[in-house]
Amino acid sequence: MKAKKVIPLTLGTLLGVVVIFALMGTAGVATWEYSNSDAFCTDACHNVHPENAFAHKASQHAEVSCVECHVGRISTFPKMVRKTGHMSHLWAVIFGYERPLTAPSLPPTRESCEGCHTTRPHQHNSIRVRRHFAPNEKNTETKRILSVRTVGRTLHGGQSKGIDEHTRTRVRFIATDPQKQNIPWVEATRPDGTVVVYEDASARLDEAEISAAEKYTMECKDCHNLAGHPVKDPDQLIDEALADGTLDPRFPYVKARAVELLNREFDDPDEARELVSEAWASYQEEFPELKEKYPDAWERSEDLLEEEQEMMAGLLLRNQFAAADISWRSFPDNAGHRNSPGCFRCHNGRHQAADGNLLPVACTQCHGIPIVTTRDRIGGSLLDLADMRRPRSHNAQDFTFVHHELAEEENAKCDTCHGKIEHGTDDKTFCANSGCHDSSWPGFGKANAENTF
Repeated sequence: MKAKKVIPLTLGTLLGVVVIFALMGTAGVATWEYSNSDAFCTDACHNVHPENAFAHKASQHAEVSCVECHVGRISTFPKMVRKTGHMSHLWAVIFGYERPLTAPSLPPTRESCEGCHTTRPHQHNSIRVRRHFAPNEKNTETKRILSVRTVGRTLHGGQSKGIDEHTRTRVRFIATDPQKQNIPWVEATRPDGTVVVYEDASARLDEAEISAAEKYTMECKDCHNLAGHPVKDPDQLIDEALADGTLDPRFPYVKARAVELLNREFDDPDEARELVSEAWASYQEEFPELKEKYPDAWERSEDLLEEEQEMMAGLLLRNQFAAADISWRSFPDNAGHRNSPGCFRCHNGRHQAADGNLLPVACTQCHGIPIVTTRDRIGGSLLDLADMRRPRSHNAQDFTFVHHELAEEENAKCDTCHGKIEHGTDDKTFCANSGCHDSSWPGFGKANAENTF
């Protein structure tokens, strides 16, 4: 029997094996790290909506990587398993697919958002001030001041509930569309164990439909759905640019011209930059007197022209979507209720319990009366009025819908607190508040009722 040849294990051979394994390990770690990078997620892998990458860089979560939300802030080996499951998308990515408007594979927020944000109730409310500029010659600025009642408020010995009630109450709901905009059924389990079901009176589901439907448990992402890459309307984007000084509000009609620019269409980033350059050249021709009137701002604009053009091009790239029939309107923001139903998906005045009670619809439960002013300082009267003891009539479930009728019927009583009732939007009186009235709130209003106040 022929003896097998044995290769002696020398020090050189051992070192060679160690080096090979070290190189393989290094390559594996480098590949793993790259597969978790934003560049891989937005360019090499998905390229789902290129505009989302621009929005992410401009968001408050710019330093949070894609995988921290879309895979989760979990340990390495579970993350590997979860990412392997995403291989099912590979076929569609290679051979083409319709860019989605939702991310159904997002992990539960306890594995992502809650890694930084606690779900424990907050112990404070806050004041938010938003600056708005009118599309006129002077870019007239108004400030909208809103007291946000995260924890609620205590007045005259009574405690009202605030936004944090959503973390204390277990909420389940049925949505009939992928973006969860249509919610006909809501189940609330209160801290004391009481369970109440609210159904949309204008779109009731039958028992079979309720039984068969998927019940979602409400999470952070159901309201803060655009936190990672907010998609904003052109008006809001330019307001922010004017507020932070990126655009100079002294330049006439700059708000109107910039919003007009953001509504232009283009095919690629180079064309977007060309549109910005053409718009600036046209603006210079239209207002040549600005060079002498505001030499400092003009010089700054010329010195930083390339940087500012790149900024405006970035806004264009963030706001205009390459995919056909896709725009900022395709991504409803559930954290508010200005351009999409948001909060009013449930708190719309149509969701009723079996006993006839409405799912709470009082605007002042989550925030105070908005104050719109052109002044830098706010007088105490309006803030005091927003927090004063409310008459019993104000506690009616449908008060939001009928308060204008009450004002006409009981004008003398309303005058006591609100002054002379003069509806309008000039912000000169409490009831002429443009933060509430003469606005159309999507999805808000009783069944078959007008939703403009």
